[in-house]
Amino acid sequence: MNIKFVNEYLSNVKWSDSKDWQVEGNIEKKSNQYYKFDVRYLSDFPQEKKGKLINSKSKADKVLFEDNKNWILIDTKEFIQYMKKNNLKETKLEELINIIDWNMVLPKKYERN
Repeated sequence: MNIKFVNEYLSNVKWSDSKDWQVEGNIEKKSNQYYKFDVRYLSDFPQEKKGKLINSKSKADKVLFEDNKNWILIDTKEFIQYMKKNNLKETKLEELINIIDWNMVLPKKYERN
């Protein structure tokens, strides 16, 4: 799980044993709403791909991704609707950032080695 994101940006944190989401809390200085987050690391897939499997019945509100400089939050419901509407089984993060209305890019507060 990506605890660095939780430590950098979430307040009122509560951890969960759920497979759909791992932590809930508020995004400090960005939102007063209380969200459930999928903060799992990316998994390895065939053909040297990395990604996350998102269940269409997921209870997570937001799914966390990252690049070298940013944390990227994607709205789970919008993501699932987009995948169903376009009959997709996989997509690229860059495409989601451009298509999904509710996404948030937060700069990382630490230096990555």
